[in-house]
Amino acid sequence: MKNAWIIFRIDAQVKNQPIDAYFVLDVATNNLLSYEIAETELSQIQVDKLLKTAKSKSSTSKVIIAKEDPAELFVQLSADKLGINFETRSVFELEKIIAPLRKSFREYNSPSLLNKSTDDAAESAIQMLPDSYDFCSCASGKKYKYCCKAILREITEAMVAAEDGNLKEALDWINKAKKIVGETAEVLCRESVVYSFFDMEKSNFLLGKSLELNPKHPRAHYLCGINFTQQGDNSSAINEYKIAIANYPETDHYHLNEAYNNLGTAFYAVGDLVNARIAWEKVVLFVPADDMARKNLAMIMCRI
Repeated sequence: MKNAWIIFRIDAQVKNQPIDAYFVLDVATNNLLSYEIAETELSQIQVDKLLKTAKSKSSTSKVIIAKEDPAELFVQLSADKLGINFETRSVFELEKIIAPLRKSFREYNSPSLLNKSTDDAAESAIQMLPDSYDFCSCASGKKYKYCCKAILREITEAMVAAEDGNLKEALDWINKAKKIVGETAEVLCRESVVYSFFDMEKSNFLLGKSLELNPKHPRAHYLCGINFTQQGDNSSAINEYKIAIANYPETDHYHLNEAYNNLGTAFYAVGDLVNARIAWEKVVLFVPADDMARKNLAMIMCRI
């Protein structure tokens, strides 16, 4: 891979407008040769320009892009025009090379919450933010880029303010989110989370409104599961966690990890050790570094 270029995409946002930033990396020198910005998906014209600009600065025998990237076909066509070999690799293989660049870009451009902590847990959570072209976690059926990504900053800031005990600031951010996307199930669910720190009656009311708008909203069902767990009704909690899991996109490992973790705990609470083990095994599958799930599995295997 030494004498090759890697074309990679970074998800970014400018004034609530999600964008794609594509870069050409010269693997041999670790230099960025060119870039293009697209508000929707990168066009063939932009890809041609991306590669021609890179070629004016360096030479290569191979262009590599992640499998199933939205620009894959355009890159192949452009590479053919320039007489450059084309290849795809798994996103995980390429991530080993471009991770430092992605991290630097994120630290410079990301919302404040994503810059407030540098510990391993925070970094893992950041890496699990949906890709722009994954289905959105809110179960709208839309791709993340064209759904809730537009309010990432507003929702993030609202959650931080609520956790800090500042209701007014949190609601200000929620209202900004509503101005951007409207009063969606996701926004109402997040508003419910805000009020859960201050007024549970209001929080539950908003949770109900969220489910009226979207009866399959996974985060709302997940929160209902937490409420039932706190009330000691683990059977109802199990049902809610199962609904959440059924409706989260399969690519949303972060939220599936949360839901399976709680599902395992609820099964354990009712004495169903077999299903608790199965749930916690799912957690480790999604997040191998989840030490708590591994400890739970080790503990439960001694009892089955």
